[in-house]
Amino acid sequence: MNLHTALKPFMQEYTTIANMNITGVQFHSGKIQQGDVFVAINGTKEDGHHYIQSAIKAGASAVVGEYKITDLPVPYYRVSNTRRALAALVGHLYDFPSQRHVMIGITGTNGKTTTAHMLKHILEFAGVTCTLLGTVFQEINGQKVISTQTTPDSLQLNKWLNQSDDQVVIMEVSSHGIDQERIAFIEYDYAVFTNLSHDHLDYHKTLEDYFGTKARLFTQIKQSGESIISSHNDWGKRLIDLLATQKMRVHTFGKIGNDDVQLTNIESEFPLTFELKQRGTHYRLVLPIPGIYNAWNAVAAWLTASRMGVEPEVIQKALCTFAGVPGRFEIFKHPSGAELIVDYAHTPDGFLQFLRTIHSRTNNRVVHIFGFRGNGDPTKRKEMIRISVENNDMIVLTLDDLKGANKKEMLMEMRSLVSNYGKSKCLIIDDRTEAIEYVWKKAKKDDVVIITGKGRECYEQRFAIPSKSDIETIEYLLKSTAP
Repeated sequence: MNLHTALKPFMQEYTTIANMNITGVQFHSGKIQQGDVFVAINGTKEDGHHYIQSAIKAGASAVVGEYKITDLPVPYYRVSNTRRALAALVGHLYDFPSQRHVMIGITGTNGKTTTAHMLKHILEFAGVTCTLLGTVFQEINGQKVISTQTTPDSLQLNKWLNQSDDQVVIMEVSSHGIDQERIAFIEYDYAVFTNLSHDHLDYHKTLEDYFGTKARLFTQIKQSGESIISSHNDWGKRLIDLLATQKMRVHTFGKIGNDDVQLTNIESEFPLTFELKQRGTHYRLVLPIPGIYNAWNAVAAWLTASRMGVEPEVIQKALCTFAGVPGRFEIFKHPSGAELIVDYAHTPDGFLQFLRTIHSRTNNRVVHIFGFRGNGDPTKRKEMIRISVENNDMIVLTLDDLKGANKKEMLMEMRSLVSNYGKSKCLIIDDRTEAIEYVWKKAKKDDVVIITGKGRECYEQRFAIPSKSDIETIEYLLKSTAP
């Protein structure tokens, strides 16, 4: 790859024309190898421009940045957006590997993970090999790696796409990933929109901005590509109208007659039994996972697989054998006979849907453990407490990963919210593992204890119990109470 040619569309100015063929690109100065190009990114925590000299000392052969810099001993290219420049460079470096796969991007506030896993299950059932890049794990050529973020940075993304020998790549696409240009220059064959609700307003500021960011995914569809959109969500309807004005291929799922696939009837949540209709034919499905929201996830996966040419009868058989996603409605038995359920629900709408499912299967006492994440969206916390208080018998509030936030300030905010909205149902235990242990020790036969917000996601800090996740905390407590 010729550096000057790759950067030409982004250049504002440069100090020296570097007609070199580069062999490596990095945006982390500590990972530079001799001859790499260093791309300085002004991130949310660190400004890469402060590490340019370190990168040069480590062997960087050229630097790409956004600031006016004239005194470097290596060629310097000034561009308007280093994140896009990075994506372009790594795309050129790996010969744009996304073009060698059928690319599927799934976005939305809730349901991305389950829809992605369902779709992978259907396609593999039909004999198609799949790479999965998402929240729980990345799976490439049959090898799994635990995820650290929903949508990887453009450098890692293109590396994985280059390594993949799978026919299809299914990606969960987060709003952060779109806004931070992690998927820049990736073209999708299918883009799926599940829903949109209150989340990430600490980052996007308004729902309008959040929606606008999500909608950008659908500008990266190939000329022959298709959009798969939910019409049972107001934001989905708006996206359908927007794409229609752009003459794009749009297929919808919902409840109305002109949807390509319609969810016509829900018989029960336990087991999840429902009917859908496609091209005048009704199909009945019985899934081994609960929740009406999972019926919608299944319909999204159904329509996408159908547009890819998988026969309805094959999709039906595949979905009826879908065992679920790790960390989503994962059930454990307490020695007392109580039940513990771990789930990723972390938004007001996610809480509401999840808690409705919980109460549709039990009339017993429900205890809810959840936490606030540092530097997360503070505007959703009041609503989450309100929903939990209205739907549960006891709430234990705790802290999630602090992510640099001040612990004392977080606890002060929590106490204020509990005072105003807790209705004497809330207890605060700041250590997440101790919160789980407290409820564990008090759990009685037939209690339902729900632990939400992280699923199988690893803790980023140390807690009192030497465990790495909510699941490991439960496993630790099970072992400690074993006879």
